[in-house]
Amino acid sequence: MTDLLLHNARVLDPAAARDEPGYVAVTDGTISAVGAGAAPEALVNGATQAHDCAGACLAPGLIDMRVQSADPGAEHLEDLSTLLRAAASGGITSIVALPDVSPVVDDASMIDSLSLRANRIEGARLFLYGAATRQLQGHAMAELGLMADAGAVGFANGSRTIMDSLVMRRVLSYCSMLDRPFIQHCEDHNLTAGSEMNEGETSTRLGLIGAPAEAEAMIIDRDMHLVRLSGARYHAAHVSTRAAVDALRRAKNDGLPVTADTAPPYFMLNELSVSTYDTAFKLAPPLRSEDDRQAVIDALADGTIDAIASDHIPVDGDAKAQPFGPAQPGASGLDTLLAMTLSLVHREHLPLLRAMELLSLAPATILDLEGGMLREGATADIVLFDPQASWVVRAADFASTSRVTPFEGLPVQGRVTASWVGGTQVFLRT
Repeated sequence: MTDLLLHNARVLDPAAARDEPGYVAVTDGTISAVGAGAAPEALVNGATQAHDCAGACLAPGLIDMRVQSADPGAEHLEDLSTLLRAAASGGITSIVALPDVSPVVDDASMIDSLSLRANRIEGARLFLYGAATRQLQGHAMAELGLMADAGAVGFANGSRTIMDSLVMRRVLSYCSMLDRPFIQHCEDHNLTAGSEMNEGETSTRLGLIGAPAEAEAMIIDRDMHLVRLSGARYHAAHVSTRAAVDALRRAKNDGLPVTADTAPPYFMLNELSVSTYDTAFKLAPPLRSEDDRQAVIDALADGTIDAIASDHIPVDGDAKAQPFGPAQPGASGLDTLLAMTLSLVHREHLPLLRAMELLSLAPATILDLEGGMLREGATADIVLFDPQASWVVRAADFASTSRVTPFEGLPVQGRVTASWVGGTQVFLRT
């Protein structure tokens, strides 16, 4: 007996290069049939539940590979329940959370505890990175092996780069031994300490302290030497500069096991947005030059950048209601991830299937997660969306309780209609 039949859809599966009218059937939480054209009568009559998709796009659920949770430690901003439900409303069926919470996720018990809590919430799935170093201090390695046994899908040092090369070498060696990727926030803190925005003519004009773009590429270049020594899988997070893209391209050409992601602000906006001193535009890394933005778009199209993540960070309104310099960096991203990525399709920078690959198949592959495809036997994590639905970004309307966005007031196209996790509907737009 089929539990759920999703029919009359435009089926998108980047793993199979499928983009055609069709249907998907789900039984016991997994996809039991995928086909082109109209669903067979036997499936329609035998389904416990049938959903007419009315021609909308049916695709693998989005996998957001970099999300900052505020729980535990700052639940007044966003707790685990609101986070996972907001993700589901954005078409995200799995999120991978950074270890920068309080207490830091640097031991196996924290992974056990958060995973158990998430399993009781009807929303997106939760996966976790373990902290690479104790308390994210960058000095002593955390218990990577125990965290891997507890389910850590990879290791990261949150928003802090490991500046000590010897510690970094040891971390990468353990990641290689455990067959887990290391996710690096690429920033030479010696060059960027005290910075307020991207370094250049605009920072000079605005009287703000600039961070040089080279600080991102320098860390990637250093780390590539260590990747050669260790053989570890290395992932560069939220890449934002042409120099970093060039460094990644060289590493990939050399055959190193390197992947990368970026986030919507870095292909949608440039540093000129900061000219208003609106602290919603204070991000980490900072908004870059127009040349950097164009390089990021080109890298998404040619495969140098493998994935797009939301870079979601819940920020206290009071922390943003300050002058630009001392304001906290970060913004919400769950509600806008799909629409911003689809803007690359509407502007003809990417085909629709490539956009879905960046949001689902690629992060699944990088992190060895299930999902990212619509085929028989696959987990039924699915999103239904209308790529033409137009709306205006209003943070006040976000499902997320984190309501600071650099895209406020921007007209966009593409909106989630429904999402399913393991065949269970976790969101339906009414």
